[in-house]
Amino acid sequence: MIVPHGRRVWMPLLCLSVLLAMAGPARAHSGHTNWGPWRFDWEVKDGAGLALRNVTFNNELVIWKASMPVIRVRYDRDCGPYADRIDWGNLLEISNCDNAKVCQKSFASGGRNWLRIDVLAAIGSYRLNQIWFLSDDGYIQARLSSRGLQCDVDHDHHPYWRLDLDINGASSDQVFVFDNNRPNQGWGAGWLKYTSELNEVKNAGTGRVWFVRDSPTSHGMWILPGTDDGSADGFSSKDAAPRLYVGSEDEPWPFSTDHLGYLNGQNIAEKDVVFWYVAHLHHHAAEGGDQWHRAGPWLKVAR
Repeated sequence: MIVPHGRRVWMPLLCLSVLLAMAGPARAHSGHTNWGPWRFDWEVKDGAGLALRNVTFNNELVIWKASMPVIRVRYDRDCGPYADRIDWGNLLEISNCDNAKVCQKSFASGGRNWLRIDVLAAIGSYRLNQIWFLSDDGYIQARLSSRGLQCDVDHDHHPYWRLDLDINGASSDQVFVFDNNRPNQGWGAGWLKYTSELNEVKNAGTGRVWFVRDSPTSHGMWILPGTDDGSADGFSSKDAAPRLYVGSEDEPWPFSTDHLGYLNGQNIAEKDVVFWYVAHLHHHAAEGGDQWHRAGPWLKVAR
């Protein structure tokens, strides 16, 4: 996989081993973490789950704020729809982390060292485990694990991650999409630069991935679909949605059970851009309420 101008990165092993070591648990609504090459603030605020803010990798800003403002849920019948939101009030104490509500653990897997920071929420009959995994070589996995049955009916959970990727600062963001069947349109074979806000879907057949970079430095961040992220449907019809950053849109989820909005056709070329990513977890009722389902994208720092 090659980014514009020839920069190359490698995919990670998509498995995680047994936890090996545990850092001290965090007990407040916000805090700060220094771990390996990473520095970041974390918070649980505005019903947007466990958010990471002011994230730097090797002393360079890469993320202004990464959060999960909503999990939209649609049952085939009888229940919902719902717009579930993780906040401090619905967090559970995590028994294997000294009963902390925000847990941080270090471990090793696949030849890498990792930090895991997560919360566990109870919303109705659901148990929702929101996790960030960060590796010492620049990978982040955003993951939601969900179990429970509000009704004994097949249903889908659609978590929405809001990724304000401010690599080397807020201005001059560029957003690219790669498909392996696209001819060279000026950025190398396969690459297309988005210039306006839009909604997009995954395409495994063309190996579709996204890349957000800082124009002056060409430093950037891959956005790579997870292997269990499902497919868009009529209820949640998008997988990716670049939006121009607007201060008033940095707010608690305002759309109830409706689709993501903020689509105004605004120019996003060399601007401050927010990248929304959506996954789709299908739960067959016949599996019962104890079966965990997991989804979420990978991010990778590229320089």
